Amino acid sequence: MTTWTAAFRSAPVSAYESMTLIHPSRAFHDQTLRQIVRVRGAGDRLRIRLSNQYGKQPLTIARTSVAAHDTRSSIIAGTDTAVTFGGTAHVTIDAGAEAVSDPIGFVTAGDSDLAVSTYHASDAGLATYHPFALQTGYVVAGDAVSRTRLTAAEEVESRFHLGGIDIGGPEGRRVIAAFGDSLTDGVGTAHGTHRRYPDLLAGRLADTSVLNLGIAGNRLLSDVFGERGVARFERDVLAAPGVTHVVLELGLNDIGMPGMLGLPAVPADDLIDGLGSIIRQAARAGLTTVVATMTPFGGANGVSPGFDTPEGERTRQRVNEWIRAHSDVVADLDHVLRDPAAPAVLRSEYDSGDHIHPNDAGAEAIADIVAGAVLRAGGRARAPHGQQSRAVTSLNTE
Repeated sequence: MTTWTAAFRSAPVSAYESMTLIHPSRAFHDQTLRQIVRVRGAGDRLRIRLSNQYGKQPLTIARTSVAAHDTRSSIIAGTDTAVTFGGTAHVTIDAGAEAVSDPIGFVTAGDSDLAVSTYHASDAGLATYHPFALQTGYVVAGDAVSRTRLTAAEEVESRFHLGGIDIGGPEGRRVIAAFGDSLTDGVGTAHGTHRRYPDLLAGRLADTSVLNLGIAGNRLLSDVFGERGVARFERDVLAAPGVTHVVLELGLNDIGMPGMLGLPAVPADDLIDGLGSIIRQAARAGLTTVVATMTPFGGANGVSPGFDTPEGERTRQRVNEWIRAHSDVVADLDHVLRDPAAPAVLRSEYDSGDHIHPNDAGAEAIADIVAGAVLRAGGRARAPHGQQSRAVTSLNTE
């Protein structure tokens, strides 16, 4: 089962994106990258997935290892385990492709913090990456893959090339794909504390893995920050072995970003069509779908000029009405997070400060409402494409 996964994006594709990126992509040459991941699920073997999805040339990783994480850049001595691909230490991944390691013996139980270290001997250009990891990674010169502590390491705040970790687990486990934007990605929650709503959701549901497939800034219908949701759904969700449920949380950026970019507003009917197309794809694949209503953003202009407009609020209300009327299972985030005295505004106790993104308490409230929706939905595991089901944790790619 997949216990951790990330949704990726490419290097900037527009001038606006280049100007607004907090964490841009980068390249690596003769450097070791150590990335920390929390996985959930008990097992005695695992596989590492590395991605060159958006690369422009082949990516060669000379050496990879996984170990139990200690603190900061350190691993627990004696836990370092070599990772191989087709029986060899090095792997070359073509542009647009992914590599899955050989299964390796490694025991996990409950919540396990792992350190995945990769040595990049040669420069392959800007990395396929996930900007908001909300977990610090570490970079040092040379091959330091097996070093217990990385001294004088450069700290990085994005996730690079690491696409997922699969843990061998039992068939029939519920696997939820949390598919969304920055609310799913965890923006607004505390760094390094695993307080994203998908992290919390996994702790609320027994025998359940949750894949965090959120991308901050992602839109349902347009490529701005990452591929549009209607384009990446098949790859990120339907192609993931063992997924049984999907929580669909997208569309808010389609409403708010046009005002920031000086572009025409997106009609409510277009958003409804986009959500409907994803819901139908999920149904054809046998998935149980929970659709989240779009959350309030009143007052956001102070931090994100142009995001909050009267027309945008009318669109949000119209789409939410459609979701409530036409979705079999709804997680009504709008109802839970809005201020009862000012329904276009987030409740102050749930506001991270930008009037768009929920804080830790808001993420707790989201996890509660989504957990209830999943339990109401029920649903059985679908056949995992002839593979063993995968336990999921999020990396926040995601």
